[in-house]
Amino acid sequence: MKIETIDETIEVGAVFKGDKILPRWFLWEKRKYSIIEINYTWNDRLGQEKIHCFSVTDGKNTYEISFNTERTIWKLNKICENP
Repeated sequence: MKIETIDETIEVGAVFKGDKILPRWFLWEKRKYSIIEINYTWNDRLGQEKIHCFSVTDGKNTYEISFNTERTIWKLNKICENP
């Protein structure tokens, strides 16, 4: 298993359902990744900024993405390449 830190801004298609955020796909380096499952979610902070974090999979690899509610920015934080 290879884990790579990316830390780049991405575009995300998400559903906001009540107080939940459900990412469905993201674009990174001109490629669309379909999210088939959200493995885990947690919240973090960057100073006063609230960050919603997600571990998601496209069925092949696992990705850590995050949404900064103050700046309304999505980021791809890490990729875990599964063998």
